[in-house]
Amino acid sequence: MSSATVKPPPELEVLTFLSDPNAQVRQVALNNIVGFSAKDSPHRSLLISKHKNRDGSPLLGRDGKEVDTVEDLKRLCQDQPITAHDAFSALINISDSLVLARKIGDKDFLEFLVRYIADPVSLLADLACMLLSNLTKLESICAILLDLQVQARPFYSFMASEEMEGALNGMDVEPNDPEFAAKKAKAEAYAKKVAEQAKKMDEKVPAMARLLDAFEEGATAASQGSDLESMKQRAKDAATKAEADERQEAERVERGPDGRPRIKRKTNCNFLASVFANVTVLPRGRDWFVTPLSASSAAASVIAQAALARGAADQGVAPAATEYPVARIMAFTEHPNLIRRGGVISTLKNVLFVKSAHKLLVAPPPVRDGEDEMLAGALRATTRPPSSVDILPYLLLPLCDGKKLAEVDLEDQEELPEECQMLPEDKKREKDPALRHMLIESLLLLCTNIYGRQCLRARGAYVVVRSAHLVEADEKIAESVLRLVNILKRDESAATAQDLQDDAEATQQDVGAEAQEDDDSDDEDLQIEEL
Repeated sequence: MSSATVKPPPELEVLTFLSDPNAQVRQVALNNIVGFSAKDSPHRSLLISKHKNRDGSPLLGRDGKEVDTVEDLKRLCQDQPITAHDAFSALINISDSLVLARKIGDKDFLEFLVRYIADPVSLLADLACMLLSNLTKLESICAILLDLQVQARPFYSFMASEEMEGALNGMDVEPNDPEFAAKKAKAEAYAKKVAEQAKKMDEKVPAMARLLDAFEEGATAASQGSDLESMKQRAKDAATKAEADERQEAERVERGPDGRPRIKRKTNCNFLASVFANVTVLPRGRDWFVTPLSASSAAASVIAQAALARGAADQGVAPAATEYPVARIMAFTEHPNLIRRGGVISTLKNVLFVKSAHKLLVAPPPVRDGEDEMLAGALRATTRPPSSVDILPYLLLPLCDGKKLAEVDLEDQEELPEECQMLPEDKKREKDPALRHMLIESLLLLCTNIYGRQCLRARGAYVVVRSAHLVEADEKIAESVLRLVNILKRDESAATAQDLQDDAEATQQDVGAEAQEDDDSDDEDLQIEEL
């Protein structure tokens, strides 16, 4: 009897249906299999092992090829929504295994995940973000992601651009039409634009830039529930809503920069914050967030493109903040979603290990009369052109309590960044202790050079941390706050003056040049080791 006709054991036969040509068969099979992926399932090994028939021959799928369940699951992520939902869910569950995460996260599959997440049409982008978050816990996969270049072309290309519609309409013009020449010329102009767009869409842009754009778009998505059951229900509803959506599309719709109808993203992509936090564990990942995006990368981003256009219209120049990825995530430290704000705070903390970027990341205080010589020297040492990047307000805001801040003298409040002044009394301090600790550690990282310490002193950081220390119940956080307070309130030593002089005379280092050990601090207790 040939291996093709050997009947596999019953518990393995269901795996063979994942490659069945019938979509309904694949869906039913996967619906039964997804439960095997749970960590406590006794059948989990069925998904991760190579299997053989009773006679020792390889287990073959319905496509005649040897069964590889992980590869089948990866392929099924591009199947119909219900099937894709279960495939994503199973991969999320089994990606807690480092061995399997490496097998899942190859370059081709990562490219699929990035392009899928980047397209606002993708119904299950939140699940893809969860999977990518799990995979990037491996530094090797983070390295692949940082190097990855993907097409700017949308994952779903079924929506015609305005130019494409114009070119197609021009094909129907009759020669006896009085306006034949004008309509034909217009159609040819549209066709030329289509060709230019196609060429542009084939260009490769950094995968991280596409994820950053999706992350920004997701912040405005209406909350529809990002748990698995909510997403599965949306997948079920997709088919029944298709006809209604087509009728609505008949109306005049807003077009995006790529000429396609602008589709409002329905997924929040909050788990991309965890991806960014994972990626910035690597020095190269930290450098990416404090390096200006190239023109091609910015052009691939709908959000950045709109911001650049507004900046050019309002000021005649592109606003600097849109060039730096870190500037596009820092506002989310106050976001209501714990995953999003936690990942962003973790990312900012990691980025602050790049000491040469501190002058980019923290704006100097306004020039005031009677400034002490040390502060004036720190400002003179800032040779970088003015930038709209300033993360300090977003590190202090979560530590602010509106009611407590209202009790602070007005003069002290005026030293704070404008975003932290005159807060409503119902503004509450960050509830999560792990996030509060990360915020304090971020401020401590800024204290590792004279510029950061002087900016924190001159911009009211002490007012915020003093108030936070009075009510902090967590002993470990309270110790970190006390350490920060001691640094801010003490006088600088004589050695600091020499550090400041060296800083003023030094050639401006490249942002992210972490190989340069620019040690401005004079105390060992200011050195924060990366964990």
